Amino acid sequence: MDFQFRLFHIFLLTFLLCHGVINSSNITVIGNPVAGQVYTLLCGNATNATWKYSNGTTVVSNGKIIVSNNRNLTFNPLLTSHGGNYTCLSGNTSNNITVIVQIPQPETTISSNAINTSMVYSGTSIQIVCTVHIPSVVDTPVVVKTLWIGPQGPITNGSRTNVTTVQAILVHNTTLQISPLNISDSGMYQCVSNISSNSVHIKASNNSSANLSLSIQALPPLVVTTSSYGSSIAGSVYSLVCTVKVVDGLVAVPNIVLMKDSRLHVNGVNATTSNSTMTGGNSTLTVTFSPLHTSHGGQYTCVATIYIPQ
Repeated sequence: MDFQFRLFHIFLLTFLLCHGVINSSNITVIGNPVAGQVYTLLCGNATNATWKYSNGTTVVSNGKIIVSNNRNLTFNPLLTSHGGNYTCLSGNTSNNITVIVQIPQPETTISSNAINTSMVYSGTSIQIVCTVHIPSVVDTPVVVKTLWIGPQGPITNGSRTNVTTVQAILVHNTTLQISPLNISDSGMYQCVSNISSNSVHIKASNNSSANLSLSIQALPPLVVTTSSYGSSIAGSVYSLVCTVKVVDGLVAVPNIVLMKDSRLHVNGVNATTSNSTMTGGNSTLTVTFSPLHTSHGGQYTCVATIYIPQ
């Protein structure tokens, strides 16, 4: 008797499956599953349904999830944390659906520390910041990726370029530093951003980008001046100072040499040369004679050059 009952039960279950009474796809969707939008699931023609999470707990209204008319499940707005598997139960009917939430396209902005990006000198440096604003409807851990593209193509860390990243809760900053700049760095710079997740129930955002045009100008001619201090009487302490006026923000240090009678001056008896130093907008080289000797007499000329790496 027990065997006959089980056989009948298997037959009944097979009959119900074949005739669509237990259906796993009878759910109507209204809206697009993009975070921030209104998204509604209708449990077929059921008049009294219960929605369940994948872990079996019942879905209840909580402000951003609304269960209405005993069959409608509305996300207002849809959050990334709403992604997952849902089941609506009505009598002997079980309908399942997987909600994969797409991250909305982020807002991406670009800025720099240059006062005027159309007048930046070679030999200086620049920082360009790409800011990705993560939408507040993204309430799950995500990965923000930023690609820098310059006049010569994608940019990565190199001898003159450095990319650093700082991420806050809803803001992701990626900084591109170029130091020193040269003429070939002129052109359009673009940062392309994308937000993704490790969850199978969250779909990555579409790419977002921002552009900045940069014009690098050649350095103006170096202005070199010579000054001295101390007494020019033999036996005294006497110094010659070469001063080179440089543009603000120059990171390439000028090479300054002192010529004596059209020949390169080298330290001799009682003559010392201090290394060139950058102070404010000037670069200086000082040669001190202590004490000054008659052999130090001659025509001195300061010569300055500057090398900008390519």
